[in-house]
Amino acid sequence: MIRAFKEEDTETVIRIWLAASVRSHSFIDKAYWEEKAESMRTLYLPLSEIVVDEDRATGEVVAFMAFVEDYLAALFVAPAHQKRGVGSRLLALAKKMRGTLDLSVYAENERAVAFYQKNGFRITGERIEEVTGRTELLMAFP
Repeated sequence: MIRAFKEEDTETVIRIWLAASVRSHSFIDKAYWEEKAESMRTLYLPLSEIVVDEDRATGEVVAFMAFVEDYLAALFVAPAHQKRGVGSRLLALAKKMRGTLDLSVYAENERAVAFYQKNGFRITGERIEEVTGRTELLMAFP
């Protein structure tokens, strides 16, 4: 069930973000993500409009997406729940909610790039992410 984020979801959302980030970004040291967790809690989440997806059977939050205006700042699914359509469901809602969306994704995260392209996003540019030195692709829908 997709619903609005509640304050009590914070720790679960951070756990999902960390586990999914480490798994999908093996090209970046795990310590980088661990160091960003506090910034997620105190800076990024409070600045974002967040939607979560709960497992219908357990009521457990298994995924979330975060917006800053029309920028899709995050879409993360708990690793145990990936490849089950959860991310596609959230992304379909994001497109319906916003109409137009922008995002950035590491070029080396080929699975995410393919996911967004399959869902109608196109690459509009690229940039070097300052902290990691890695290439990020800029993508837009439609």
